[in-house]
Amino acid sequence: IDFIVQILEPKKGESICDPACGTAGFLISSYKYIVEQNTQKSKGDLLTPDDRKKLMQNFVGYDISPDMVRLSLVNLYLHGFTTPRIYEYDSLTSEERWNEYFDVILANPPFMTPKGGVKPHKKFTIQAKKSEVLFTDYIAEHINPSTGRAAIIVPNGIIGTSQTAYIQLRKLLINQGLYAVISLPAGCFNPYSGVQTSILFLDKKLSKFTDEVLFIKVETDGFDLGSQRKQIDK
Repeated sequence: IDFIVQILEPKKGESICDPACGTAGFLISSYKYIVEQNTQKSKGDLLTPDDRKKLMQNFVGYDISPDMVRLSLVNLYLHGFTTPRIYEYDSLTSEERWNEYFDVILANPPFMTPKGGVKPHKKFTIQAKKSEVLFTDYIAEHINPSTGRAAIIVPNGIIGTSQTAYIQLRKLLINQGLYAVISLPAGCFNPYSGVQTSILFLDKKLSKFTDEVLFIKVETDGFDLGSQRKQIDK
C-alpha cells in the first residue's frame, strides 16, 4: 500500500477515492503521505487550518460490506477524521455515484465474482460479469480526465486472458493512461490468496508524453512466499 501511494504522490488539494475500501488502508496511507510531505519541523506544520479542513473532505471510500464500512469509519476516526466520507455502496451495480470523479483512485478490489457473475448496470464501457474486469473499468473511467492517476491491484488474468472482455479492457486501459505494470511474486498476498497479481498504474497527464508501457517484475518482497510469510534477507 505505502509503495503504491509513494508512486502516485497524492497532493493536499486532490480528491482521493478507494471504491472497494475494505478497512481504508489506502486512504490512511495517502493521508499520512500528504501530512509527511507537508512537514517541516513538526508533523504537518505546513498545512493551514483551511488545508486540514479540506484534506478531511478529500478522502472518499465505498464498500459493499456494512462491516467493512464500520471498520473504515473507526480507522479514520482514530486518525483524526471527524466525519469520514465512507459509504456503503456497491460500485458495480449501483448508479447513484457514477458521476463522481477523482484526482487519485487506489484500490485492491475483490477478485471474487459471485456465483452467476455480477449483474452490472449499463454505464460500463465493457459489458462483463467478472468483478475484476468491472472494477478496473470503473477506476479507469472515474479518474479526472486531464490529470487523473490510479493504481489497481489485479489478478494476472487481466493482462494475459484472451477472452473478448479482457482484450477490450486492455485497449481501454491503454487509451485511459496506462503507463506501467508491476508484476508481483505469486505468494505476496498469502495467507489470504496465492493468486499471482500485478499493479496497473494509470496517469492521464504522463501518458500524453509516451506511447510506451513500462513493465517491471518484482521477484521478492523481503518475505518468503509460503503461508507464514517469514522475513528473508533477499
